[in-house]
Amino acid sequence: MLLLAGCAHPPSVAPLLEQGFTSVQGEHALLKTWAGTKATVFLTLDPTCPITQLYTNAFKEFAEKYAGQGVKLVGVYAGPFMHQSEAAAFAADAGLRFPQVVDSTCVLSLALQARVTPECFIADPTGNVVYRGAFDDRPVREGRKKPEAVKHYLADALDAYLATGQPQQEVVAVGCIVECGE
Repeated sequence: MLLLAGCAHPPSVAPLLEQGFTSVQGEHALLKTWAGTKATVFLTLDPTCPITQLYTNAFKEFAEKYAGQGVKLVGVYAGPFMHQSEAAAFAADAGLRFPQVVDSTCVLSLALQARVTPECFIADPTGNVVYRGAFDDRPVREGRKKPEAVKHYLADALDAYLATGQPQQEVVAVGCIVECGE
């Protein structure tokens, strides 16, 4: 069982799978359309966040690595200050081809209980989050990072989840604050 300190219930997007969203690429679809058959990785994104910018190539490589394994990525531009045009330009400039949505009403962000960007969430096929946290250990704290990652938290958690079907330990992500609140 995945336990999250301070949360009344574990994060889940299950109630949102039948809800329609529009991607920054202009495609309108139910959230479940973008879900993977084995897992879906949600990534909170912010074009103005230096830590999000640090990871664009890593996100592309990650999406390619897991594409044939029933895993899909969905980017979430979280917060009321996110704009479709800015997100679309960022995605195009960065070459991010996986579905991404602007979550200006924070419905996805609140369901995921997102705190920072980038923050990673692995959801099982039913929409329940089985990992939340950091992509790797490059960011030490806001404004400070390592030149190279030593630990690859998201990849390790996804590999373990795919092998065992068990939830994985949270690793607190470092990043820019998600401006969504209840």
